[in-house]
This record gives sequence, C-alpha cells and structure tokens, in this order.
Amino acid sequence: FTSDNGYFLGDRGFAGKWLPYEASLRVPLIIEGVAGMERRDGSRDETVLNIDLAPTICELAGIEAPASYQGKSLVPIIKGKTPKWREEFFFEHLFDHKDIPKLGGVRAGRFKYVRYFGQDPPHEELYEHTADKLEVKNLAGDPRWAARLGEQRTRWREWRERVK
Repeated sequence: FTSDNGYFLGDRGFAGKWLPYEASLRVPLIIEGVAGMERRDGSRDETVLNIDLAPTICELAGIEAPASYQGKSLVPIIKGKTPKWREEFFFEHLFDHKDIPKLGGVRAGRFKYVRYFGQDPPHEELYEHTADKLEVKNLAGDPRWAARLGEQRTRWREWRERVK
C-alpha cells in the first residue's frame, strides 16, 4: 500500500503537495504477503523513494529492471536483509507557477536543506529532524549551524550539477 505525496490537509496552513516539508514529501508504504518476506511489525529506517517501486515490482515479477531506472529494488529489505542503502536524496520543484516558488534540496540523515532559488537572494532552510520532527525551527540563520549549512549547500550544488 502506498499513495501519492501528502496534501498537508491544512498542516501549517498549507494545501497541495509542492513544498518540501515532511508532511508533503513522505508517503506511506506498507508491504505485506511477499514470498520469502520476514514477518515483522514495525518499520525500517531506510529511506525509500517512489523511484524504488518499479525496480521492486520488476524483481518480484522475475523481470530485469531497465538500466535507466534510478531506483533500487526493495526486495533485500523486504526479506529482512540490511543492504547498503542511500544515505541522502535530492528533490526539486521546478514548475512555473505564480504562487509556488521554485526550490530544491537534499534530505541527508537527520538533516534537510531547502533552497528557494527563484528569487535573489535565495532563501535557505535547514532542519535537524532528531530534535525537530515537525520542521518548525529553521537553523539556516543560526551561526552555530553555519558549518552544517555550508555542507548541505555544497551537497545540494553537487546533486544539482549531477542531474542537469
């Protein structure tokens, strides 16, 4: 079971699914009844993206996923293994819309960096998810987090160059 991106449903006063907060970025994923699957209750820590679904379905169907697929099959995780898995992911919203700003970012471990780059100067946000699961304290302007902000900004630039 899975669904499309969250719609905020009024959280933060927002609607829609275009902003980079967890209520919009994250989607539910429940997998049940796969042959060889280890039965367990609870969740895993690996970050799964929607691009992982097609390679997973291909592997479960015994079909080789095309090389052009960017995702990774979840079958090892489904079977209870602990494979080397992604530690971060890049996201962006580039749609031209008068009310929705263009943005990009990187979610890496316990941090999320967001950059609204359609204006000058760009607006940046940095969240630490261990202490701030709801992303209400933007650390980007806090001098104590300047080094981390710089690291995350660099990671965003590297990802952006890679996907051009």
